[in-house]
Amino acid sequence: MRKFLNISLILFISILCNWHISYADNPAFSDNTAGLVTIGEEDIKDEDEEEVEIKIGDQAPDFSLPNLTTEKMEGLKDYLGKPTILFFIQSACHSCLQEAKAFQEMKDRYKEKINVVAVGVDLLGKPMLVTWATHNNITYPVLLDPIFSVPEKYGFSYTPSSVIIDKDGKIVLIHAGFRKDDVKYFEDKIKELLK
Repeated sequence: MRKFLNISLILFISILCNWHISYADNPAFSDNTAGLVTIGEEDIKDEDEEEVEIKIGDQAPDFSLPNLTTEKMEGLKDYLGKPTILFFIQSACHSCLQEAKAFQEMKDRYKEKINVVAVGVDLLGKPMLVTWATHNNITYPVLLDPIFSVPEKYGFSYTPSSVIIDKDGKIVLIHAGFRKDDVKYFEDKIKELLK
């Protein structure tokens, strides 16, 4: 009982203190703003910091992050050679969970033909993400990024946010938010890349 209360208390505090539902002013988020969660502290921003804007056709920015289960450092280069879905999640984000489950089903369907990689940007770090991934039967790699370095490289300020990258490392889809009908949108792009 005490363990359950501790976990519940941690979840409650993380939701109250670290995350809040936010609607994007950015038109790129248009109809998908419901359920977006701000990454990190939105009020802390360096005035000299330039906004990153990736576009379809750009080379996807590389990175190096620890794998949640193996603790091995992994980067985008480790996944080149097949279509890759790269997406950013927080364990307290309901839309992130829905997207993660949809991508798990897609990974189960396409098996070794595609990569699915989640980047966890939880402020509470590894323990929360390990519990989240285990509880939700996530079998694809989850990488840990508690300082939000990778979403910053991709120009994302909210979760869930995702990109599809082709086998050569070019961005072919950029997406923010998640609704159930987005699954077809992602799958159509994957099928196109597998032709």
